[in-house]
Amino acid sequence: MDLSQLSPSDAVVALRSLERRYRGLFAGLAEDESPDDLAHRRAGEWSAIEHVVAATRFIARANRALATVLTADSPPVAAADVDPAASPRPTAPTGPLDERLAELGSEANALADHIAHVPSGDWSRPAIIDDSSGRTITALDIARAAVDAGVTHLRDAEKVLAAVRGRPADAS
Repeated sequence: MDLSQLSPSDAVVALRSLERRYRGLFAGLAEDESPDDLAHRRAGEWSAIEHVVAATRFIARANRALATVLTADSPPVAAADVDPAASPRPTAPTGPLDERLAELGSEANALADHIAHVPSGDWSRPAIIDDSSGRTITALDIARAAVDAGVTHLRDAEKVLAAVRGRPADAS
């Protein structure tokens, strides 16, 4: 996903919409389909709820990384906090889907609030990714990575649900 032109205000809008968009994936189910059951079914290696949790955790880590970049000069940041591809896969999520979606909304809104209050001159503040590559990343890159993770996991969760809907639980 190319987010190179995504502005901070666009990132705020995208992040604020994530909970609603993820909830929409579970709308319109058949009477005999439970959102919690479908969320835990796998299609391939991941379940939809794992995508929800992965997006939530990345957004939370990105928010902490953004805070670090805005308060220190060229700080080191963990690759898993700023690069969706370097993020670990979540362990088996627990609890109901509704709680996981609420957590996603809370973390996405917290980051959106943070982004909305960053002075325009601070978006170019750099950080060094601590993965031995020596790569640098800016505050704006971190905001864009959070949106990327949220949207990519949304699309992947949608694919999982399309594969498991209408199938018996033991067929997934």
